[in-house]
Amino acid sequence: MKTQIEFVALRRTKMVSLMVALLALSGSMLVQPCEAKQQVQMKQMFKIGDDIVSVEAGQAFSSAQKLIDSRNYSEAATVLKSLLDKEPNLASAHYKYGFVLLQLSKDAEAQAEAKTCTALAPTFFGGWALLGESSANLKQNYLAITSYMKALELQPTGENADIVRENLQELQNPPVADAAENAAEVETVNAQNNANMKINRAFKLCNNATDLFAQKKYEEGLQDCRDALTIAPDSDQVKESFVIYLNNYAADCIHKEDLKHAEALMTEAISFQKKGGVTASSCLTTLTNYERLLRFQGRTDEAQAIMAQIKSISKR
Repeated sequence: MKTQIEFVALRRTKMVSLMVALLALSGSMLVQPCEAKQQVQMKQMFKIGDDIVSVEAGQAFSSAQKLIDSRNYSEAATVLKSLLDKEPNLASAHYKYGFVLLQLSKDAEAQAEAKTCTALAPTFFGGWALLGESSANLKQNYLAITSYMKALELQPTGENADIVRENLQELQNPPVADAAENAAEVETVNAQNNANMKINRAFKLCNNATDLFAQKKYEEGLQDCRDALTIAPDSDQVKESFVIYLNNYAADCIHKEDLKHAEALMTEAISFQKKGGVTASSCLTTLTNYERLLRFQGRTDEAQAIMAQIKSISKR
């Protein structure tokens, strides 16, 4: 996700948050009017980061940014939540909503938005930094460390990279009271580093799968996703990437009128996401697409059963 980023320099002592830096980052998502030339009827659209959205969505995004600039986070959260209900795959909106939730001390919710953002835009530094910060606040040091490492892999230099690096070092080398504690901590860090190497391999496979999909090498990309799951079966991020890939692959099959293959991919995604570790947004995307396919095929009873699942998730 290529986004123009202007960072505000921020040095922290101990565990000072990335919030100020993330605020600068969130304010850099560009909202630009453009023309959707591939539409049958020309109408004005907006560009947010690399995403093309409706005028209404673009205006909502701009309104949220103004509220953030004035530190009115509660109202900004309301605007962004409404926007995401209509544009569930807008990575920049998930990032900005997660940032706002972080300001409201809703770390678990901020973490969920960060996970969705990184799944939709795996090369966006800010999403990984947000995931690291929210995970650190939740004392989920393993996830915080892997997220910070991913952010530094994407952007190893600059003011905010330095901040992330400091955070990472503090998580990996916290102060200890005595030699015994230090030895135990070293052992833990070594184990984390080994785990990090493994999960980074899984992340690279997921990123490679995205590249293969763009090249229309769908089965090769799907295999990379499966291999990533084998390497890191407990990673929610890998699980999320797998479901998103299945959904995108199914959508391509529908476009090609290969409905049988599309249904196989959708049912696999539905079965997989029932195991947990996948965001509600992605679960809803899978179920909604499958419900529409069933109705298109005249399978009304099955479609109604899927709609019941959709309503159940929406109420959570």
